[in-house]
Amino acid sequence: MPSKHSRQAVSRVFRVALISGAVLSGYHLARLASAYLAERRRPSAFPAERAGDLLNPLRSVFMPARRTLRHFHLAPGQTVLELGPGPGYHTTEASRAIGSSGCLLCIDVQRGMIERFDARLREAGVGDNVRAIVGDAMHLPLRSATVDRAFLVTVLGEIPRSEETLTELRRVLADGGVVAIDETFRDSDYVRIGKLRSMCDQAGLMQIAHHRSPLGYTACFRRT
Repeated sequence: MPSKHSRQAVSRVFRVALISGAVLSGYHLARLASAYLAERRRPSAFPAERAGDLLNPLRSVFMPARRTLRHFHLAPGQTVLELGPGPGYHTTEASRAIGSSGCLLCIDVQRGMIERFDARLREAGVGDNVRAIVGDAMHLPLRSATVDRAFLVTVLGEIPRSEETLTELRRVLADGGVVAIDETFRDSDYVRIGKLRSMCDQAGLMQIAHHRSPLGYTACFRRT
């Protein structure tokens, strides 16, 4: 039977291990929280070298592209702007929705992301109705009043000056044009619906729809 001193020694080791584990867990949690807050303070585009993360198979289970796009009301023959397409997770479905008579303009600020985007779409055999462009969301390389629909999926919060982007989106939308903005709670760049409504109102965009989901929302705004 262990002596009293032996039991006390084991008890001390056990307590030290628990304290060390708690400190280590707290350290990692603090680092995660710090990274999250830093991202909130300094909006930036999702890095091109991590593009594969956006194609995680679990995403198609919890956030299938077709389910997200159904709120965007894409139709054959439309000219559609996808801002911040990443590696093209939603692009294939959007291309099918507008058909061969439509045109899908995909603009991303990172050339590396557009290169990954092009390679993936070639592999998927996506048609000729998609055009990839390297461009700045705050200075869209498009003529005014030329876009029927625009959509952004968890992108707006990554743009340093979101208000300028919304003003640019209004500029390129044709009469009656609609922009759809999809946000998810888990995203560190999540934009609250109240803030989005206020920014869109200032940019001359009127809300016409709001669809909630377990992970976030989709809001649609029309050019006024």
